[in-house]
Order: sequence, then C-alpha cells, then structure tokens
Amino acid sequence: MNNFAHYLTRHSPGFLRQSMRLIPIQYRLGGKKFSDTYQFLLKSDFWTPEQNIHYQRERLNDLIHHLQKNVPFYKNNSSNNDDPFKTLKDLPILSKEEIQKNLSQFLSDDFSKVNTYSVTTGGTSGNQLKFYLDNSTYGTEWAYVAASWSRAGYILGDRMISFRGVEFRNADRGVYWQDNPIYNTIEMSPFHISPETMPAYVAKIKKVKPKFIHGYPSAISFFAKYLEDAGVSISNIKAVFAVSENVYPDQRAIIERVFHARFFSFYGMSEKVILAPECEKDTSYHAFPQYGITEILDKNGDPVGEGECGELVGTGFMNRCMPFVRYRTGDFASFTKEPCNCGRHHLILKDLKGRWDADVVIGKNGAKIPAAAMNFHSEIFKDINKFQFQQVKEGQVSLKIVLKEGISAIDENKLIQQIQTKTGDNLEISVAYVDDIHLSPRGKYKMIIQEMTLN
Repeated sequence: MNNFAHYLTRHSPGFLRQSMRLIPIQYRLGGKKFSDTYQFLLKSDFWTPEQNIHYQRERLNDLIHHLQKNVPFYKNNSSNNDDPFKTLKDLPILSKEEIQKNLSQFLSDDFSKVNTYSVTTGGTSGNQLKFYLDNSTYGTEWAYVAASWSRAGYILGDRMISFRGVEFRNADRGVYWQDNPIYNTIEMSPFHISPETMPAYVAKIKKVKPKFIHGYPSAISFFAKYLEDAGVSISNIKAVFAVSENVYPDQRAIIERVFHARFFSFYGMSEKVILAPECEKDTSYHAFPQYGITEILDKNGDPVGEGECGELVGTGFMNRCMPFVRYRTGDFASFTKEPCNCGRHHLILKDLKGRWDADVVIGKNGAKIPAAAMNFHSEIFKDINKFQFQQVKEGQVSLKIVLKEGISAIDENKLIQQIQTKTGDNLEISVAYVDDIHLSPRGKYKMIIQEMTLN
C-alpha cells in the first residue's frame, strides 16, 4: 500500500483522499506486517539482555545464510563460524560510495521489482544513493515509529500536525497546510512560516486541536519562538516528535517551554540499519535491538570503549532484497553501560552527531526554510554529484552544483522548478556549475553557506 497510498494522497481529488479514512489506520500503515511488528515490539520492549542477544543471534544467523546464498557480493565469503556475531566481524565495513559503484552486487538474486520499491537518500553529504527496499519494510518501519511514539502516550490514529518538506500546491493562495489522511495528520509548510503568515497557522492549529506535533526541529522551534514572542499559546500538546535534523539544546528548550510538552528525537535513516529513539525517562538514544546490529567503531574499524566517540555502523534485519551489512552511516556517537531508568536493555547512545544540518535559507517574506527540506530526492538530480546553497540576500540563493563525470549540463529550469514545488516563489534560485564543493577547515560539508545575519 505504501507507494500507491502516497500517490493518492498527493495527486487525487480531495474527496478520494478523504475516503482513505474509511480504512482502519493499521491497514493504512502497512496492514498485517505493521500490526504483527507493532504487537511484537510492545511485548519485547523490556526483554532481558539474554533475550535480546538470543533474538539477534537468530536473526543474524538467518541473514548471513541469506547473504551467502543469494547476494553476489557475499557468495565467496565462506566464513562458517558457529557464532554469527563472529562471522559478522569477518565481513567488510562498507561505505555508500562502495555500494554505489557495485550496486548489482548487493541485490539479492531473488530481487523482484514487483515486491520492492526504490529509495534515494537525501544527499546531505552531497552524494545520493539509490537503492531498493522490500515492500514489507514500509509497515515494519511504521511499527517501530509508532512504538517509539507510544512512549509519549501516542495511540494509533491520534491527531497530529507535521512541519515537513513536502509539496504544498495551494500555498500561492495562502493555504499553507494540507490533510494527509493516511496518518491522520495535517501537514503544515515549513517554507512559509513568517510573522505575516503565523496568525493563519495558529488559527488552523487551534481548529484542528492536535495532540502531537511532528517535523523539523528548526521549523518547530521557529514557530515556537513566534508564539512566545506574540504571547500566543497552543494547549493540550502531549509531545513533539523531531525528524531529519540534528537537535540543538536551544531548540529543545524553547519547544518544551512553549508547548509545555516533552520533545522527543530519534535517530534513523532511509537505509534501515539503525533506529534509536529517545525514551520517556532520558534524552539519550536507545537503539532497538530488534531492528539490527549497531556497532560503534574507531577509524581502524575496531570497537570503541565506553564513553569514546566512534562512527555508527549498522546491519539491518528487515530488508532482504538489498541488505545493508556493516554499513557506515557517517554519523558519530558514544555509548554508556549505565542503565536507564526506563528499564529497557538497549544500547544507549550518547553525544550523537548526525549528518543533518539545521542551517536555513531566508525566503522573500522572511520565512526560514530548513536545510533538511532542501534535500534532493527526485530523479531530476541523478546527474548531480555534489551541491551547495549560498545566500547573501533575502529571498535569493545561488545553487552550486558539481555534475557527475561525463555530464556537461542539465535542464536548469526543470531543476529550479522541482525545488520550487516545495518553496513556491519564496526563493529566486540561480545555478552555477563548479568543479568542486569546498569543505570547512575541519573537513565538514555544509549544505548551506549562509552569509546573512540571522535573527
């Protein structure tokens, strides 16, 4: 139901979209796969360490047999340890670039497009990866998300508003939101938030009466700041759920202060190798042991000690058509063995430093457009190797792009139109071809070079 349901939501007439509400929400979120996984997660949430390890051993053993039998890249690996954890350590650690170069080697021999769908990573590192997921991962993933949210009191079908970067077809008519009946959510544009539009946002939210808020921390915190400055309150919010960006202390502070609700973040990725939400007792991240194997490794590929920072490397259990095994995420964290008051026996991640950048560009009306919403997901960007936005004047940005080898030019108008399906006419975009995107002195990539003074 995943891709078809989303197509209906984005492109169908209103009456047809609304008819989806007649379908029970567990079916909208993936049917039996969702329901079975959700119930399993509720039952296994407080397993003992021994139960978690036993489960991981069985799943990992099954995955390794699948790799050696069906996935070309691993067929020559004859490691046959009785302990699958030791076998895993013998497998290579892989980067996005290595998988890109040899994509067909990582597809299972029983791969079928009928039972899969393609995904393209957002490319915050300036480099996209296109890969495939089993159709069943949609329902499984949503079960993990719903189980995470349940820690804050979320019940399936609870009303929610969301600030995320999707297309808003009626924004030019002053309608900055749209109904998404799949999730019982009102999606609100993060691209058009400004002092002038805020009253309309507030009026709509008070009419909807959501129990939860979901979306980019940068957009939600900007919205919260307006509410605080204007002395406006929105009541009965149980929790705020973050997505797609790093979370900074000042964002968490103002969101919790304004909405009088707990702010919850979680760590995850499109490749489905690690999922680690915060718990209800702490702001540390708890990696689901049922989701996969999480390693924290130093630059030599060796496990770090407690409290030491290392790269997160994940092995996911759910995707059979193209398994990601010992996959380098490009993100960093440390871990602690100190038990959490929540009582779960999960790997506890500390000091997590994600790929996302919470920088913004400023639209013509003063709206702050978050970096996560500017990610490239469409096929129109397949010929772009790296990119970077630069802004020196409100409402105007220069998009610097590095084309892939052998490509001399692209359809710039189509490129700009694709970005503006989200931002509308709030940004004037010029395209500049460059040989490379320069990193910071510390070797970091920034999606946005912001030269304006932000308030």
